[in-house]
Amino acid sequence: MGFESLIKMKAAQWLTSERKIKLERLLFETGRRLTRRPREVIYFHRVDDPYCQLMVQVLPEFSKRFGVKVIPKVVERLPADMYPDPARFEAYSILDASRLARLYGAGFPYNATVPDRLAVGMAHRFLASVEDNDNFFGIAEEIGEALWQRNLVDVQELTKSADLTNDKLTKNEQLLRKLGHYASATLYYGGEFYFGLDRLDHLERRLNDEGCGDGEVHFELQRLWRHEIRNLHKSIAGRSIELFFSVRSPYSYLGLEYAQELAAEAGVSIRLKPVLPMLMRGMKVPSAKGRYILNDVAREARVEGIRFGKINDPLGLATKRAMALGFATIKEGYGLEFFTAFTRGVWSQGIDGTSDDGLKEILKNASLSSDWLSHALPEEDWMRIAETNQRDMLMSGSWGVPTFRVGNTVLWGQDRMWAVLEALKQQ
Repeated sequence: MGFESLIKMKAAQWLTSERKIKLERLLFETGRRLTRRPREVIYFHRVDDPYCQLMVQVLPEFSKRFGVKVIPKVVERLPADMYPDPARFEAYSILDASRLARLYGAGFPYNATVPDRLAVGMAHRFLASVEDNDNFFGIAEEIGEALWQRNLVDVQELTKSADLTNDKLTKNEQLLRKLGHYASATLYYGGEFYFGLDRLDHLERRLNDEGCGDGEVHFELQRLWRHEIRNLHKSIAGRSIELFFSVRSPYSYLGLEYAQELAAEAGVSIRLKPVLPMLMRGMKVPSAKGRYILNDVAREARVEGIRFGKINDPLGLATKRAMALGFATIKEGYGLEFFTAFTRGVWSQGIDGTSDDGLKEILKNASLSSDWLSHALPEEDWMRIAETNQRDMLMSGSWGVPTFRVGNTVLWGQDRMWAVLEALKQQ
């Protein structure tokens, strides 16, 4: 391992460490108490974000439980370069929000469709003008329900006093960028962002640790899928899941860990569909997004009891060697073992995936012989399969990894295992 790689690894270990997070939280809390500032959480709201429609329903009760003030900030325009495929993301997020609404007992129109753009503009300007209203969340929920059902008459009536200027929206969007994030449906508290219902449990735990909560964690239902396996393992055994992933995606690393667990506990067949990383397909990952992903994966891994942070970035040659060797193992039925060991190696053990010694260590961890090194596929062969997998993923309606496909159900994200189980039950 070169000196530069070693420095990057040590930096990543510190940046993703629990010690760093605890220190930063202690400093923030100490400063807050010394200056006698109340606990305030900033919430970024966008009316045509379906995840926001769920957030406005739960935040008032959340605020009461923890004695925190939630300050809404309405945004309209998000950085375009943060989303590689906005159209697919928009269509998928509506379906996904419907699933989340059912999981958490929230309201979301079953017939929701992409809102009217003119109505969205009016709604943003009106809500920006009532950010200080004590009933902001109730107003936002009512307007959002009308928007998602394209009830334009109600939207017009509700927003008829909208301020037509963009000043406050622009200021809020600048604040979002300044704080270091890029998405709506996010909460910001003490240097950390929490995106959507999926990450509210992290904030619940943090506030409980600070002694201001009720000691309960209500928003961890998406983590309880393992308990379902105990009741379902016989009924779903032998059924199959397709998993599209990239070895350079830390979320894919978690997804592979979960897939391996599901295969072992429930006898489910995992069909692997590796794809090339975004950067190796000529796409970019903005620095703000990269930082958030790294920190988010770190806290997700901590909650799930998965090692993470000793990183040896597999971008480039390491990815190519993983694909060449991995596709060979898939052919013989050992793909899950190899790719799980590889991603675990580069994301949590600091193994160099470019070298023979590193790959031999990964193969050993996968209980595979080092003789597999001689079976690696030529680049033109594995590249052709990877490109086919990429097209297949896009045609299914997803744009990113990890993506799980169960029959006709497509699920994006390692945090959708609960929905994977639901789809398996209905397969």
